[in-house]
Amino acid sequence: MKGKEIEVKFKITTKQKQQIIKDLKNIGKFEKTSHLIDTYYIPYYKDFELNGETIECLRIREEKKGIVLAYKKIHKEHTPVYCDEFETSIENKENLEKILFSIGFSVQMIIDKTRESYSYQNFEFDFDSVKNLGEFMEIEWKNIELENADTSKIFDFVKKYGVSEKDVCTTGIQTLMKQSQQQK
Repeated sequence: MKGKEIEVKFKITTKQKQQIIKDLKNIGKFEKTSHLIDTYYIPYYKDFELNGETIECLRIREEKKGIVLAYKKIHKEHTPVYCDEFETSIENKENLEKILFSIGFSVQMIIDKTRESYSYQNFEFDFDSVKNLGEFMEIEWKNIELENADTSKIFDFVKKYGVSEKDVCTTGIQTLMKQSQQQK
């Protein structure tokens, strides 16, 4: 479903991450390791949050292979939660930022993370080590219609690693980062 992102995100321990990756190396396919710098922008004229939770975001992602502008609209009212996601490559971050700043956007935050990605069956596994936040695992369905996305398959896979529904992270990375910064 082009433009739709259906995933389950978990907060995990380093030990769980190592165990899952060890098995994925045997049954799945290693895709890549990347260092990602995500800069999030917010407009002064519109709230991208609802009840303290991010429901929309505009992000510039910088990585070795290039720079990508992405917009996400998160549909938390749906089970499973999914996002409308639109991305496009950009050549010049500085010029794009000048445009964004001119039309009323400002930098909300910058998130620095390392990602290790694997594929297995109809799923993509992304393991994110987020600076100042910890370890996360996102499992995304590939090539599936929203109504056919069955979360039980994901939970059946992760339970042998001690990961369960209690570890599901429905809070966005931006919200988690803001909470972490407020606790300091």
